[in-house]
Amino acid sequence: MNKHITKTRKIGIMAIFVAIGMVLQYAESRLIVTSVPGGKLGLANVVTIINIFMFGNKSAILISVIRATLGCLISGGITALPYSLSGAFFSTLFMCLAKKLIYPRISTIGISVIGAAIHNISQIFVAALVFSSWYIFSYLPALLVVAVISGVLTGYTADVFSKRILKEIYK
Repeated sequence: MNKHITKTRKIGIMAIFVAIGMVLQYAESRLIVTSVPGGKLGLANVVTIINIFMFGNKSAILISVIRATLGCLISGGITALPYSLSGAFFSTLFMCLAKKLIYPRISTIGISVIGAAIHNISQIFVAALVFSSWYIFSYLPALLVVAVISGVLTGYTADVFSKRILKEIYK
């Protein structure tokens, strides 16, 4: 993060990102973009990726968890909370690790694909625990195909927007 951004401004920008992520999460919940149940674009992940590069790991994880929690509470999807939280937390954590360990050898798009895959894997784990069945893992390959496609799209979008946002914020 650039040193000329004050703590107050950082908190304000982070709050705006939480709000944008919630709007994207809500909008996406109303779209059906794939025939794979549970397969989504991961639009809110655009916000997460931008925050990893703007504010670092702790802030990105915090924003992601707050967004996922508030998004579920506002949309009335309280039963989706464990899935949303696990997906948000673990995908953000792994994207942070990917950025730290293999970026720039892997692009923003690659980081996004990792996040999308981990999001689906963590949600399948939660479902396996909730339903006490490991059979649900047979559904994972279809979700991973969707994850690769959505990860590429959200990673590209995050890359484009992060360059524009950073240019505006750090003027």
